[in-house]
Amino acid sequence: MGKRAILMGAAGAMSLAALASPAWAQDADADANTEIVVTAQKREENLFEVPLAVQALSSEQLENAGVDSVEELTALIPGASVVSSTAPGFGTVQIRGISSGTTGDGLVGYYIDETPFGVPNLQLTPPASMLDIERAEVIRGPSGTLYGQGSMGGTVRLVTRRPDSREFSGRLQVEGSQTEDGGDNYALGAVINIPIAEDRLALRIAGQYEELGGFAAYDDVATLGLDGEDVNESQSANVRATLLWTPTPDLDVSGTYWRIENELVGSNSFSLSYPEPTTAGSGRGPGFTNTEMDLFSLTVNWDLGGSILTSNSSYIDHTLDLDTPFLIALVNDSTFDTTSFTQEVRLTSDNDSAFRWMFGGFYRDATIDSDICVYAVACPVFSVINVVGPLETRSWSVFGEASLELFDGKLVPLVGVRYFEDERSADGLDRATLISTSVAAEWSNLSPRFNLTYNASDTFIMFFNAANGFRSGALQTPSQAAAANTALGLPPGTITEVIDPDELWTYELGTRWQTENRDLMVEASVYHTDWSDVQTQFASSAVISVANAGDYSIDGFDIGVLWRTPIDGLTLNAVANFNDTEIERAPAALSAATAIDPGARIPNVPENNYTIAATYERDVSWFGGSTLTFYSGYAYRNEQLDATTGAASDQTNDLTLRIGLEHGNWELEAFALNALNDDDFASVAPASGIYQILYPRRVGLKLGVNF
Repeated sequence: MGKRAILMGAAGAMSLAALASPAWAQDADADANTEIVVTAQKREENLFEVPLAVQALSSEQLENAGVDSVEELTALIPGASVVSSTAPGFGTVQIRGISSGTTGDGLVGYYIDETPFGVPNLQLTPPASMLDIERAEVIRGPSGTLYGQGSMGGTVRLVTRRPDSREFSGRLQVEGSQTEDGGDNYALGAVINIPIAEDRLALRIAGQYEELGGFAAYDDVATLGLDGEDVNESQSANVRATLLWTPTPDLDVSGTYWRIENELVGSNSFSLSYPEPTTAGSGRGPGFTNTEMDLFSLTVNWDLGGSILTSNSSYIDHTLDLDTPFLIALVNDSTFDTTSFTQEVRLTSDNDSAFRWMFGGFYRDATIDSDICVYAVACPVFSVINVVGPLETRSWSVFGEASLELFDGKLVPLVGVRYFEDERSADGLDRATLISTSVAAEWSNLSPRFNLTYNASDTFIMFFNAANGFRSGALQTPSQAAAANTALGLPPGTITEVIDPDELWTYELGTRWQTENRDLMVEASVYHTDWSDVQTQFASSAVISVANAGDYSIDGFDIGVLWRTPIDGLTLNAVANFNDTEIERAPAALSAATAIDPGARIPNVPENNYTIAATYERDVSWFGGSTLTFYSGYAYRNEQLDATTGAASDQTNDLTLRIGLEHGNWELEAFALNALNDDDFASVAPASGIYQILYPRRVGLKLGVNF
């Protein structure tokens, strides 16, 4: 689909939707008169009135769709998809075509409540589960003014449930399932809310343990005599505790601790040389991929009368530890330990004034300590990479936004800006050559945002948004720089250890409409993005290098519809994205060595994706009165290209089915995830000899009780 077709089709669809009526990212199970409150703009607002492309997905929606990770969340987001999902906590996603591999700083911003999550130089999603999540908010498009660098493609916020100081409550749930041609699975979860002092102090604890039996085979009979099935079994455990103290009605203080552990035998990336999911032999067994995270945060909200002062202090200790074979003969044995301290303070006006404003400051001090060894026999014997050392980043920024209601609130212009500075340094020892290196760099950026909202009525708004996105540059080792120059046939020193920043501008026209009774809601957006000096990842002899690879452009169209049909209890929901991405400029040498060719599509970005879902709920007389619920959701994603070879993955077709019965405090549910058992290639990387598929069909039961 060409750019002109997308833009014309988008304009036509937006006009047609205007004749109907809006806001689709609401809970299909909620009462039609219930307002959905979100904090996407760092203030509490009715979702319908937010002049951004934003979705709010409730805990019920996430549970119905079988979503328990950020990667799985992408199936419900138009224009979002998984770039790579090697293991729980080791995944990368893209939003609206902003994708450049898995290394380099993240292109999607992640927040857990007020706490930012990010690993320097790695595009990792947070390893968080969705247990006791109140809602997930997803902003599509750059949101760096409020959320800083890392939010070039969008921002994902996981909003957890707050403790309740008035009522003791809790939930227990147990789940069992079986994987098609794989092992058995089970999960246990519990939530307890403990009021300690009414209206003053409360504690909420949520915990979950899950074990997946695996589905992959391991074949290394020649070297180890190993020949097994279901070897990619995994265990995931997490516990979160939040203490909320409200000394006065105008002040609340919350402290959170979240411990997460994920352990996977081998990985969920498999050898292309086998027709079935199989991990290649290496003479060392299937290996492992483990992640751990400790998160500490302290958030203060103080209502000063006319404005609210918010402070968030956080500390994250994150570890990614892997030992996995690939390309039959090579093994990647690497550990990445990250510590990060962040502090944000902001002052926000209340929502009652025609003039709204916000300003604040942000500081981050993070270190990733890497120990990387890619070898053929043993480390350091025949090692391709053998490097150890830390990378440090210290950054700060100041930001602000202001808007003014004109013509009795019909027209609302907004201006925002963030100034950002980042100092980075890296020290490394190449243990194969015993050469030590040290490199440092500094970057700064001014990121503005302009928004104009037209509030035509209580049921119809339009908005124009223009926003700048920025990502700090990258530091790499001399061996990475040398490999890049060799692969691209460039003179030594052309590509260096310091990679320049990249930035983009996105221009968007969006609208929301809804009927008076909110039974029909529609949201649509058409957007254009210019992305310059893109930091692009590519491989040469198993060495992953980064280079500024030119300029990209993206044209796209999002649409979503929610319809509470005349059939009592039946709600239909659909979201979709159509886009046309193009590499506008790329160095000739890079084009010769990769699929980064002028005129080609951006790798790892599907041309379209959509999800359609139906929920039907009715009361039945069983057991003295119960509620029966049916849910069906189908998610489609088009093929996406590998960055190195240009090879196309398959389409993915993911069907989720659920039927549940609720009686009093008890809930019983049967489910089928990936009900079609789609086992086509979700991603391919021929140069690395690996591919990934959707998790095979899982059929099971879940029993829960609320108290």
